[in-house]
Amino acid sequence: MTEDTGATVRDLLGPEGPIARRLPDFEPRPQQVQMAIAIERAFAERRHLIAEAGTGTGKSFAYLLPAALHADRHQGEGPVVVSTRTIALQEQLEQKDLPFLHAVLPFEWSSVTAIGRNNYLCLRRMHLAEREQHLFEDPERHDQLRRIVDWSLRTNDGTRLGLDFPPLPEVWEEVQAEHGNCLQRACKHFDHCHWQRARRRMQSAQVLVVNHALYFADLALRIAGASYLPPHRVVIFDEAHHLERTATESLGLRVGPRTIGWHLRRLHGRRSERSLLSRHGTPAARVLWEEAHHHNEAFFAQLAERLTRTDGREGVPLRDESIEEPLTPVLRALSTEVATSAVRTEEMDARMELQARANGLDALCAMLRSLCVHNPEAGTPLVRWVEPTRHGAQLCGAPLDVSQALRQHLFTNGPTTVLTSATVGTGDDPSFGWLRRQLGIDEADTLRLGSPFDYDRAVDLVIEEAMPDPSQQATAFRNEVAERALRHLVANGGRGLVLCTSWDLVRSLAAALRAPLAEHDIDLLVQGEAPLARLLAQKREQATSVLLGTDSLWEGIDVRGDALTLVIVTKLPFASPGHPLVQARMQALRAQGRDPFADHSLPEAILKFRQGFGRLIRSSQDRGKVVVMDPRVRTKAYGRRFLGALPFSREDVGREDFTAE
Repeated sequence: MTEDTGATVRDLLGPEGPIARRLPDFEPRPQQVQMAIAIERAFAERRHLIAEAGTGTGKSFAYLLPAALHADRHQGEGPVVVSTRTIALQEQLEQKDLPFLHAVLPFEWSSVTAIGRNNYLCLRRMHLAEREQHLFEDPERHDQLRRIVDWSLRTNDGTRLGLDFPPLPEVWEEVQAEHGNCLQRACKHFDHCHWQRARRRMQSAQVLVVNHALYFADLALRIAGASYLPPHRVVIFDEAHHLERTATESLGLRVGPRTIGWHLRRLHGRRSERSLLSRHGTPAARVLWEEAHHHNEAFFAQLAERLTRTDGREGVPLRDESIEEPLTPVLRALSTEVATSAVRTEEMDARMELQARANGLDALCAMLRSLCVHNPEAGTPLVRWVEPTRHGAQLCGAPLDVSQALRQHLFTNGPTTVLTSATVGTGDDPSFGWLRRQLGIDEADTLRLGSPFDYDRAVDLVIEEAMPDPSQQATAFRNEVAERALRHLVANGGRGLVLCTSWDLVRSLAAALRAPLAEHDIDLLVQGEAPLARLLAQKREQATSVLLGTDSLWEGIDVRGDALTLVIVTKLPFASPGHPLVQARMQALRAQGRDPFADHSLPEAILKFRQGFGRLIRSSQDRGKVVVMDPRVRTKAYGRRFLGALPFSREDVGREDFTAE
C-alpha cells in the first residue's frame, strides 16, 4: 500500500489542489465538492447513495476522486467498479479523465477498463482457423482471417476494437475467446493470451471501468453461481437511470431464427466439407443438423405468420400459453451426438470446439423451453411474447419485475452502491421513490444538486399553440409538426436537433423536411441512415445541419456550441402501451391497487423529457431554444409536471399561461 497522504476530496478539488494547478481554466464548483464528499461518506459508512447532479456539475471527477482514494486506502478488498451505460462515457473516462487523474494525484493507483470476453482474440483458435484453409469459401473471409493473423503479431491488447476494419461476424466467431472453450494453463499460448493478461489486470486493478451490460451480465452469472468480474465491495453506476432497463435485458431471454442458425452454422455450413461436423461428426449428426435447420425455418415462419395475422407490430403476448415447438428434441439429440464425437476425437483443439458447441446447444434448448412453456411455479415470473424484427419473428422473455432479484443480489447482499445521473428522477421527488421501487433499493442516502448553468438566461422555452392532440388527431398532428418544425429550423439557420418518439414519425419528417431544408443549404442527418457516431461527427463538422431521430438521441449525445442551438421535442416521450412487457407490468400494478399511469408511464416519460431538454445546454457558453410541439403540456393536468421538471428557477415555467408561440 502506498503511504496515505491524508488528502480528502475537498483538498483535491479545492482552488489550491492538484487539479486546479494543472487545469488552466479550472473553476471550483460547490456542487462537485458536495457530491464528492457525499460519495466519500457513503463509502466510509457502507451506505447506498443516490445522487442527481445536473449538467455541468463535473460528475466524473466527483466520483473518480473518492473512488481512487478509497481503492488506495482499502487495497485487498477488490476494485472500486465504475459502470457506465454508453461507450462515449466509458471512452471519456478511459482516455481523458483517468489519465489526467493518474498524472496529478499525489499517490499511485491503477485503473483498468474491462470489456466482454468475446471481444478478445484467442490465439489457439486463430491458429486452428488458419490451419483449416477451407474453413471459409468466400475470398473476403479468407482475406479477413489473414489480416487478423497479421494484426495479431503487432496488437498490444488483442481486442477487435483495435482492428482497422470491422470483421465479418462469421470470421470473428472463429477466432474469438469464448467461455467454455479455453484450455487455461494447458494451452501453449497461455502466457501470451490477451484475454488471460486482461483478466489478470482486471483482478489486480484498483478502479475497474465497465459498462452496465457487462456488469449485469456478471450479476446474472453470480445469481447462477459463477462470475466474470472480480469480487468487489463498491460500485458506482453513472447514467443510473438506465439500470432497470439494462437489468431487464440482462436477466431476459431472446431467441430467433438467426440465434439458432448461428449455433448450427458454427457446426456446419451447407457447402463446407471442412466444417467440424464434416470432419468429426457422425452420419446421424449430419441428419439431425439438416432436421434442425428445416425446423428452425418452419417454426419461426409460423410465428411470423401469427404476427401478421394478429397485426402484432409491437409483439404478441403469450401469457399462460405454451407453444409446441419441434426444435428442442432435435437440438438435444444433435448435442448428444456432438458431445460423443468430442469424446472420440483425439485432436485436442477439435475436442474443445466440439464440446463447446454441444454445451451451446444444451443452453439453447433450455432457453427455448423457458420461452415456449408457461411455468407458473417459476421463482421470478417471466413475461413471454413473440416480437417482430427485421430478421423475422423472435421469442422474447423478461422478468415481470427485476426489483426482487436486484434487492436480493445487489442492493441487500451486494456491494455499496452509488447511483448518479443528471436526471435520476422526475425532479419533484427528492427521495427518488420511483427509481428505488424499480430497483428494489429499500434504504439509501439521497442528494440532489442543481446545475451550475443559468438556464433562465441560456434557454428560451417555446410551447407551440393550437396544435392538434397527437393521441386523437395523429395525421393532423404529424402534418403540423412538419410544417412548424421547418419554420423553426429555417429561422434558426438549421443548427437543430429534432426528437421523435417513433420511427414512423422519423421517416415521415425526413420525407417532409429534407428537400425544403436543402433549399436553404441545410443538410438533414437522419438516424438510421448512417452509424450514430458518424452522424454526430457530421453534425459537429457541419454546424448548420439538422439531426433527426428517436430514442437514443434523447440522451447521451454531446454537441456543444453553435452546432446545436435549437431542440425540437415533437411529442411527450411516453412509452408505447402496446408492448407486451409494458402491458404485463401495467396489469401487475393494477393488481397491486396502484395507478399504472401515475406510477410508471408518467415518471418514465418525465425522466426522458428532462434528458431530451438537456441536449441543448452542454457548457456555460451554450445558448438556444427548446420548442415543445405536444399540446398536452398545456391541456393536461400532468403537463405541468413535465414543465416543472425543467431546471428553470423562474416561477412561470409550468403555469398554464406560460409564453407560447
